[in-house]
Amino acid sequence: MPPRTGMNKPRKPRPSRARGLRTTTGCLTCRKRRVKCDEGKPRCRQCTKSERGCVYGQSTDVTATAALSEQDTPQQSTSPAQATASVVAESPTTRKSIAGDIDPQLFVDSPELRFDLSPLTLTTSLPSPNSAPFEWYDLLAEDAINNIQKHNLGFDQMCLSRRQSPVPDEHNFDPRLQSPERETFVQEPWRSPEAIPLNDDQLSLFQHFVSSVGPILDLFDPLKQFSNAVPRLAINNVGLLRSLLAVAARHLALHSDAQQSSINVQTPGSNISESGLHSPLLEAATQYYYETLHYLSQNLLYPSYTKSSEIISTAILISTYEMFDSSGRYSDGGWERHLRGIFWIQRSQDNNGESKDGLRRGAWWTWLRQDIWVAFRESRRTLTIWRPTKRLVDLTPDELATRIVYICARCVDFAANEKHYDLSIRIDQGDKLLQALDDWYHILPPSFQPIYSLPMAESGLFAPIWIHPPSYAAAIQMFHFARIVVLINQPSLGGMHAFRQRQRFLDESVETICGIAIMHVHQGRDSPSAFANYQALYAAGLCVQTPVKQSAILQLLEKTLNVTKFPPKTLLDDLASYWRAES
Repeated sequence: MPPRTGMNKPRKPRPSRARGLRTTTGCLTCRKRRVKCDEGKPRCRQCTKSERGCVYGQSTDVTATAALSEQDTPQQSTSPAQATASVVAESPTTRKSIAGDIDPQLFVDSPELRFDLSPLTLTTSLPSPNSAPFEWYDLLAEDAINNIQKHNLGFDQMCLSRRQSPVPDEHNFDPRLQSPERETFVQEPWRSPEAIPLNDDQLSLFQHFVSSVGPILDLFDPLKQFSNAVPRLAINNVGLLRSLLAVAARHLALHSDAQQSSINVQTPGSNISESGLHSPLLEAATQYYYETLHYLSQNLLYPSYTKSSEIISTAILISTYEMFDSSGRYSDGGWERHLRGIFWIQRSQDNNGESKDGLRRGAWWTWLRQDIWVAFRESRRTLTIWRPTKRLVDLTPDELATRIVYICARCVDFAANEKHYDLSIRIDQGDKLLQALDDWYHILPPSFQPIYSLPMAESGLFAPIWIHPPSYAAAIQMFHFARIVVLINQPSLGGMHAFRQRQRFLDESVETICGIAIMHVHQGRDSPSAFANYQALYAAGLCVQTPVKQSAILQLLEKTLNVTKFPPKTLLDDLASYWRAES
């Protein structure tokens, strides 16, 4: 009998369940969930249906999927921040970071994109977009009128009253003027067609602004808008020019001896001999400040002006003037109140940290940096309610530098005196912030690494650290400032392990902050960087306990304040008082 067909035919080997049946295609999210993916681009059907982030890997290796699965189940003894760092270190190599090789695709979302908005700004009544510039000006004028007699500049307070004449007929305005993209192409009644002439003293102040004040404001801005674009706008706008001269003179007054100053502005109505001001530079600064307010009172009636780059630039310069003019206690001064007014204008213009217009974007970050310091010192929440939309993996190195400013603002919110939440909620909030900080740090490219540093054994108490460019050094300072703020305000359930881990993080932040600050002090008068260093040094001082380190930080902070001249050296007394209270 012939054999049956196929009886002795060898069977085809079955693929291993561990290899052949496991898919190596599809998005990482579906592979992590172990569901079938239709590989739709840019977003597959499963992720669209479940509203999940849809990310495709650059490798067919299943290691990425395993890493994603492990991210949700860290070991019991590992903190969330450490778990993320561990996953990052073990993932496929597609991008080099400051902490090693990482796969940016693993960062499907960034924690800071989900932070709660600030209740302070949500519960505070906000003016309408059209009235925001007027509300802001009224705050300025009210405080200026209260101080007008003290300055004795010959100003009549009626000069600060807002012009109430009707707005010119609509047919005289092009509706395109409401669009920021078109405003520079149309001649405006409030914009001079020719460059405004400057006398010798004004030219000196103008040059000081470009060389010294602009770089302070531009520390995180690679386009250097306040050093480059704002001066060009100012030569065709009287109000912006006056505010520029005001802040330049006020900054010079902080650094110069009044008796040695060669700048002595005599404007009509000024009376230096009878004025309560003791410095010609301070006299000039105050005079220009009031002239700026007078200009605003006359030109706010133009709708195109209230939407312009000139008014937001003027607002930032006025705020900077008031920052230099403040005594260090902000809750009873104009600077803190006027920051809120700038917040209203920013909202009315729809400006934020991702605005396409470089000047508006730069102005927003500059305003937030000022508000962070005031909010921190006054134990209040920051004013911003904007939330970034870009993920960490989508940011350029310069954008990563500014992202830490936003995360820092959220950390200052956490430290505010609104601590009525129960213990578990506060701990959870702190963990989320620490996770966001950790994610930011571990995705940094190598350009944020030190160019030069000394081993601790060779350098004494703190090892000098040099990071270049300065904006990246400032970003690292803000990272450690923010981490200290969270750690010293986050409750703890106790335990020796948790205590040691927290102390290790604090010690690391103190050493880095002081190392960067030491390098800047040795390099000379680096004013822009010093404005990041003094904040970080003050925070470092809050978490050191040994007299030796306290003395070293106090000396470093004093040298830094000698460069910035802001805030006043009463900040040293505040830190010393804090140590006495804690001892």
